[in-house]
Parts: sequence; structure tokens; C-alpha cells
Amino acid sequence: MRFGGHETFAIREGWLHKGLKLLVESPELLLDENACDHLGVGRNMAKSIRHWLVAAGLARPCHDFKIGKKSSLTTTELGDLVWRHDRYFTEPGVWWALHVNLVNCAEHALTWTWFFNSFNFDRFDRAVCLEGLRRNLELSKQRMPNPRTLERDVACLLASYARVIPAPDDDPEEGNDCPLRELGLLSHFKTSGYYQTHQHRKEIPAELFGYALAAAFRDAAAGQGATDITLLDAARAPGGPGRAFVLTTESLYEVATQAESNLPGGDLEIVGLAGNRALRITQRPPLDWLKAYYLRLEKKDRRTKGTTQNLSSSIGCSHGNHDQCESVSDRSGSHVLSLGC
Repeated sequence: MRFGGHETFAIREGWLHKGLKLLVESPELLLDENACDHLGVGRNMAKSIRHWLVAAGLARPCHDFKIGKKSSLTTTELGDLVWRHDRYFTEPGVWWALHVNLVNCAEHALTWTWFFNSFNFDRFDRAVCLEGLRRNLELSKQRMPNPRTLERDVACLLASYARVIPAPDDDPEEGNDCPLRELGLLSHFKTSGYYQTHQHRKEIPAELFGYALAAAFRDAAAGQGATDITLLDAARAPGGPGRAFVLTTESLYEVATQAESNLPGGDLEIVGLAGNRALRITQRPPLDWLKAYYLRLEKKDRRTKGTTQNLSSSIGCSHGNHDQCESVSDRSGSHVLSLGC
């Protein structure tokens, strides 16, 4: 159980890419006393990046190799997968996956685990949230950290997810907002100081719905067939899609229905089980669901490239100079189509 490893900083745009890049290419530099110089951030920010890599499941300590008293870090299978397919963290699915990991990582993100799994207020202020965390720690007889540490943890959690209303006039180029805000789980009303969770249906990629089920239910992650999970269990189980994605039973059903229609036949079905609705899900580990997500995106990219290349070959260049044509690139930066001919 750890508090405060984030050094009060929520994840910022580009941080995980910087940290993962350094971890893949020069892992020893991530623990170097001058890691901040290699990452291009402040010293405490460098510590925060290391923390978020571990808490989000992209890296893990490697106790066999230490630099001073610190264990070195190495990429996890998830970190390797993201580095191969989405190293700039541009796809929304990766942020849903990292969020699920945080909700299920009590060792490095206990406040996150408590908030999404146990805190049941849908409208609250920071003081109520802080008191709820403090009481939870007392009741569970866990070590009580310094009050200031708890305050900083709650402040970091809320800053990670809450969209401020009305939106501030900050420069969007500064990149200080946490990408987790784009998940649409929480709002902060600046005038009243209150926070509001959003329990409506969200645009969650179908594979990431499977990812959350596999992360929360052992039977869904192991085996070679299918397993049934009641809708009520999916909505209420710690770390499951209902808790992690802030969904009611009905909004969870809406998300599940959408996932059922978007996934290949049989991967997820809504069935009746002893008079109750249940989710019949193909058994596979969470990582395989994220692999399926990236595979679908890559197939979509190939289809798009094929369409645009066919269109490009059918369009003649009117001025005879292709250098003057505008370029449209896909997310990997490769040339797709020339316009203006």
C-alpha cells in the first residue's frame, strides 16, 4: 500500500510516452539521478512519471538489478504491447485500459481503488471525499498516513479525472490536463466546489469492456471456453466494468449491448441466466482483449489506406507537380493521399 508516489502530479500529456521510451531504450537512465534531464521535466515530475508507469501496469520493479537502493524497472507485457502499437498513447482504448489497471492496483494506487470501488457518493465536495477515505482506512485497520499525504492523494485523484466547469482559459498547448479526464467520469463545478460522477453510458471500445471483465473476474481471464457473469455482478464487483467505468446496472447493460454488436460472434453475449440477465464472455486474459483492440484498429487503417490509395490513383494531377499537393497522413505518419491535384 502506497500513498503519494505521484509527487502530487496527475499524469500529463506525453509523460507516459517519454517514460516508456526511456525505459525501452535506456532503462538505466530512468533511475539515474539526472533522469529529469533525460525526460525533459523537473526532478519531482521524473519521480511521478516512474510512479505512473508502475501504477498503470506499463512497468514493474526488477529486483535483480538495483541502482543504489532503487530497484530498476522493466517493461511489462502491457508496456511492450503499447510501445509496439500506440507508443504516443493516442488511442482512447489505452487510457481505458490504464484506468482499469489503476482501479485494480491497491498496492500503488490505493486511493484510486477505494474511490471507484467503495466511495458511493455521486455528488460531493473534496472534504467529504477525504473524510470517506480516512474512515475507510480506519475501518480496515490499515496504516494511517499523514493527513497531508491523504489530502494530496485525494487532490491528485480528483485532478486526474474531473473536467472543470466552466472550462478555464488555459492554453491547450501547455498539456497540463490529465488525459484521463477525456474518459468523462467526473466533473468539477468550480463555482460551488462540488464534484459530480457521470453514470450514463459512455463510448467505451468493445474490447476494453472485455478487458475490464477479465481484470475483475478470474474465471473470465483463464480457460478456453466461455463463462457467465451476471449483470449485477458486473455492475457491482470491485474493479469490474460497473465500478471502473462508473455505470449503473442499466447503463452497463447499454454498454454491454453495444459491445455485443461490435465484437466478433460469440466473444460477448447477453443471455438469460435463471431469470437474470448475464454476460457470456469468451475466456481470455485482459492483455488479449487489448491485442484484439489494436488488431481491429490496424485492420481499419489498412482498409482506409486501400480505399484512399485507390481514390488517389483515380484522380489525375491537374498541374503536373505533385510536390505542390497537400498530404494527409494516418496516425503512424505514413503518406496516404495527396490532395489538391
